[in-house]
Amino acid sequence: MKIIAYSLVLIMMLEACQHKQRPLGKLDKQWIDSIIHASDSNFSKPYYRTDFVTAIYYLNKKDSTICQIMKDSSNNIRQITVMNKDQRTFFGQYYKNGNMLADIPLDAYGQFHGKALYYYESGIVQAQGQFLHGVKIGEWQYFTPAGKPEKKESYDKPA
Repeated sequence: MKIIAYSLVLIMMLEACQHKQRPLGKLDKQWIDSIIHASDSNFSKPYYRTDFVTAIYYLNKKDSTICQIMKDSSNNIRQITVMNKDQRTFFGQYYKNGNMLADIPLDAYGQFHGKALYYYESGIVQAQGQFLHGVKIGEWQYFTPAGKPEKKESYDKPA
């Protein structure tokens, strides 16, 4: 009986921490809901841009997390930024259909770092390459909307 109780507690703890995982590919509504439910407070403010009209901020004082969700005029989520103690831990941009525009990991300072994938709205890879602390490096490949290789570019490492 104790094993079952411990297992349930462990599962509940893992579910509570689920909002820290990095979603890939498509907009993950469960991940967003977990951030919203874990937040202590929220507020919104209007934006006066063509791509974003509203920014909603969710604050979690317990783990010092701030989540900014940017929505367009049709109430579609277009960008999500998660920060922990003033460091960006997740940044995602999305098309109107919920597909991710780019998947780029971040370093400890919140800069793009590692293998980057940019997508067309259909979900097909548009470009791929590497970032080194916010700077493009190495070979970058670009693809047509049909997924066929189109061109390559090479970037030197910064001095």
